[in-house]
Amino acid sequence: MNRFHWMSRLAAVAVLLALGGCVTAPKHLAYNHEEAASTKRIVVLSMRHSDIDLLIVNNPGYSFGLIGMAIAEANRAPKSHWLKDEVARDHFDHVVEFRAALTAAMSARGYELRWSDPVQLPDGAKDVAREQFGLRKAYGPVSDADAQLDVDFGFVGYAAAGSTDSAPYRPTVVVSARLVGADGKRVLFEDYIVYNSVFSFMDKPITIDPDDHYRYPEFNALHDAGPDAVKGLQVAFRAAAEELAKQL
Repeated sequence: MNRFHWMSRLAAVAVLLALGGCVTAPKHLAYNHEEAASTKRIVVLSMRHSDIDLLIVNNPGYSFGLIGMAIAEANRAPKSHWLKDEVARDHFDHVVEFRAALTAAMSARGYELRWSDPVQLPDGAKDVAREQFGLRKAYGPVSDADAQLDVDFGFVGYAAAGSTDSAPYRPTVVVSARLVGADGKRVLFEDYIVYNSVFSFMDKPITIDPDDHYRYPEFNALHDAGPDAVKGLQVAFRAAAEELAKQL
């Protein structure tokens, strides 16, 4: 990814942060077990492409225009590259981890999941129209399942709320989810889950407190953790999947 794309992405993050409560987020619609008692077979729709990343949410550089953003990005980018290399070295696939954990957790609750092929769209692949938090704008009917689960990852990786020791890097996962009936019209559940809630613009998400073992006060500590930092991501994705299953 070139500098322009990096800066564009960080600009989008900065805009979201500035928008605060104006950001369109998934609604908080609880699952009604009585109304959806016949729902047992669920097809999981293909997710957008997502990559593990690293971010300081309230980096002061984002407040000083393109120059400040470029300086902040020049500091962030090599750290992000290191994390991606560490994840690749450990052969960790966050989508595979989430899929396995959600399938197991949903099976334990009596549901059968069928995952679309591909589970995650390739980078750059043509996609459907989506809302700001990644969920689809429209759904078609399905005949081989009782419902459709639309799941999307927002930020995934390591994030810090700020640039001081009091704002440590922690594994961070943002998952949006919407369960829609087989007809593609009736919404049965909708919400979003955040493991390590550091994004202030999010309106009352379902939050998961991060495991304090994977707490790194600054980047050098995260770097020195090496494979242990990847284990922290594994813990985060499993927890997010299990929390989603609990909602259903």
